[in-house]
Amino acid sequence: MTPNQIERVAQAFYATEHPGDWDDAPEALREEFRDLARIAISLAEQQTSHRGSSLIATEAFEAAGKTERAGQRWRTARVMPRSH
Repeated sequence: MTPNQIERVAQAFYATEHPGDWDDAPEALREEFRDLARIAISLAEQQTSHRGSSLIATEAFEAAGKTERAGQRWRTARVMPRSH
């Protein structure tokens, strides 16, 4: 997997959860989506070589849950005032 592939998949995941621009997202959130992109790309590669594996389906389900939790944390961080 290439850095460009990771970035494109991360941006696509981000766009499904957030209406804002990718470049305006906090770096920590973008990195979470990059991590999820790496997982997704890896799972896709595994699925190609191991069609029908229930383990891959389980891992994909877990990755989807991580995407939702990342989005929830981001939305919470945007709503809650920061203490200085």
